[in-house]
Amino acid sequence: MKPIFPDMSSCVDRRMFILKKIEKEEQVNVSELSQQFLVSEVTIRKDLKHLEKKNILVRSRGGAMKQSLINTDLSIFDRRKQNIQLKEAIGIAAAGLIENGETILLDTGTTIMELAKHLPKKIDITVITNSVDITFRLAEYPNIRVIMPGGILRRNSLALVGEQAAESLRNYYCDKYFLSADGIDIQGGIMTMNIEETSLAKLNIKNSKKIIVLIDSSKFHQKGIMTIAQLSDIDILITDSGVSSEMVEKIKGLGVDVLVVNKV
Repeated sequence: MKPIFPDMSSCVDRRMFILKKIEKEEQVNVSELSQQFLVSEVTIRKDLKHLEKKNILVRSRGGAMKQSLINTDLSIFDRRKQNIQLKEAIGIAAAGLIENGETILLDTGTTIMELAKHLPKKIDITVITNSVDITFRLAEYPNIRVIMPGGILRRNSLALVGEQAAESLRNYYCDKYFLSADGIDIQGGIMTMNIEETSLAKLNIKNSKKIIVLIDSSKFHQKGIMTIAQLSDIDILITDSGVSSEMVEKIKGLGVDVLVVNKV
């Protein structure tokens, strides 16, 4: 990459340029900035750390992103109050994709809970989930066998995470994996704010025949700090009519089946 402002040795000038760049492009890359300023990556990371302390940006792996793009990691109790009708419609559509005899894997989250709520009472399936509240919900279903890994409780999402959870999930293979996320973007893919849950989601994707993502229109163009999967890695996306037709066509162009639903 061609160097820019090679004489910009002042950290103040350099940080001012980074601010302008992140305001315009919304994300910056450590390696690229290092080459542009002819300084070490360690120096750039110090600059980003300084700017992060001022709540201007949030550092991510290999770079940083604009603070305003980051969703707060809300508790599951707060998330239950958001976009209730859209989540219900998406959950109903997702439940309709499950057939008797299947082994399915359910992620955590309020949209996945709507799927669990709308399963037929007599359906005969096996469910693997690390979600505590979904496990309790499924206890009402006499023909659903529930497998729950061990792990450490993450209170914000009522999920079991950590190496113990990962070790358990490595041993299970399923027909369909249903997951949600904090954000979705053509370039960034399916994204989340939580690193621990990202590692489990990637493991589940690897062990599943079909990947089905449940995400409402408010999450489009939102960012996270970790990518769970690229859009081309998933099989079906279920969302609502708040997503533009142009976006739907772009996602379909990546080989994804898109199911668009309306509010209940």
